[in-house]
Amino acid sequence: MRSDGKKLQKTIEQLYEKSEAEDTGADSQLQIPSDIIAFVLLLFNFKPTEYQAKLLTDKSKRIVVRWSRQAGKTTCIALRAIWFAITYPKTLTLIVAPTLRQSMIVSDHILDFLTGMPANYRRLLIDKLQRTTMRFKNGSRIVALPNNPQMLRGYTAHQIIADEANFFKDDQLVFYSVLYPMLSTTDGTLIASSTPWNLDSVFFSMWESKEFSKHIATYEDSVKAGLQKQSFFDGQREILPLERFQMEYMAEFVEDISAWLPRDLIVQCIDSLLQLFDFQDQPKGEFYVGVDFGKEQDFSVVLALEKTGQIFRVVHVHRFPLKTEYASVIGYVKSLQDRWHEVRAVYADITGVGNYIVEDMIRSGIQSVVGVGFTVQSKEEMATILREKMRSGEVKIPYVPSKKIEDVDLTAELNIEKYKLMKTGHIGFSHPENGHDDVFWSMALAVYASVQAPLPGKGAVMLPH
Repeated sequence: MRSDGKKLQKTIEQLYEKSEAEDTGADSQLQIPSDIIAFVLLLFNFKPTEYQAKLLTDKSKRIVVRWSRQAGKTTCIALRAIWFAITYPKTLTLIVAPTLRQSMIVSDHILDFLTGMPANYRRLLIDKLQRTTMRFKNGSRIVALPNNPQMLRGYTAHQIIADEANFFKDDQLVFYSVLYPMLSTTDGTLIASSTPWNLDSVFFSMWESKEFSKHIATYEDSVKAGLQKQSFFDGQREILPLERFQMEYMAEFVEDISAWLPRDLIVQCIDSLLQLFDFQDQPKGEFYVGVDFGKEQDFSVVLALEKTGQIFRVVHVHRFPLKTEYASVIGYVKSLQDRWHEVRAVYADITGVGNYIVEDMIRSGIQSVVGVGFTVQSKEEMATILREKMRSGEVKIPYVPSKKIEDVDLTAELNIEKYKLMKTGHIGFSHPENGHDDVFWSMALAVYASVQAPLPGKGAVMLPH
């Protein structure tokens, strides 16, 4: 393996030197290399690492990819999609991800490469570019779609790239009844890539299957390749829970036996078409807000649900920096209430801050504020309601992986809470070292608010059980 890798790397070096000396003059003299390494070097001046080159040149029909964050996965997927579309005329490549937003992250990378291509190559190769559909003059297309069976059916694909496949809701239905049949008549290629998440999944089965060619790259590989510095990952290790670091940067599958909300349950709640509202939006609907106050050690988090019938959708999450004054959090909730026409209730954690927070919120003009004291009993009740609503399919969440560590990664934040049975018969909750459960409890508060009708009264304080 190492010997083959060195040979491949030497070939890359030679092609890179050749591409720098090439003259991309008149369109009539242009040549498109069929070799993918030569292709990406010539058209995009991209010099792949050893592990990136192995993925780019893999000719297998079934490929599964487990790469660390920051390892260049999206870049490789984008380049491979472009090369395939240009090299194989009249083909369709589908980019499928848990949500349309996620699939457009890949399509945006593709667009960046295509628009950055030398002008003479663009004239020769590209027909029309849109954010979710890219057409080439040879009749090929690249189309980005969400993981939604209704939207996926009807296509016949030559290549399918399933990005973040371990987060696909109803993954057995999607892969076995929708995606695989698309490839049957074309003998097409399936590339499934993801951050490891859930062992009870099609993605894990793919990794275990002998039919799939496997690619794994950890943060150590990206450091060795010079893509990232070791100091970055040392910092991540200090601020992330161990399980999350293992999954995101070691590309390892990790069991979550003691998690209150198991990963397979969280995945089943993902709505492929659901997107978060921005703070500036003015949506109409029936909304419930949960506020978990923190300051020095914990974050303050505001989470809003939209309730339609018996369905609860997470439509807004905002986490404040540490040491943010409570007045700023209250002002944020007030502005949210003013913009969103039907905020029916705001449930706020008063543990450690006292009843005066509720009084301040009332004075600021926030309606239907309810203060909740966190005790063993009240936490168990709220957490149980949240889990049962998720199990029954009544809670829908968007797939919003974080681009930066300060962003909210909703799936990871919901999975963080651990539990154990106490001698008293109650359930005790905790979170791992370096972790924060503020998003979990703000969501529990919001769901709790949505089922507590009629409300105890404006400005009420719910005493601990």
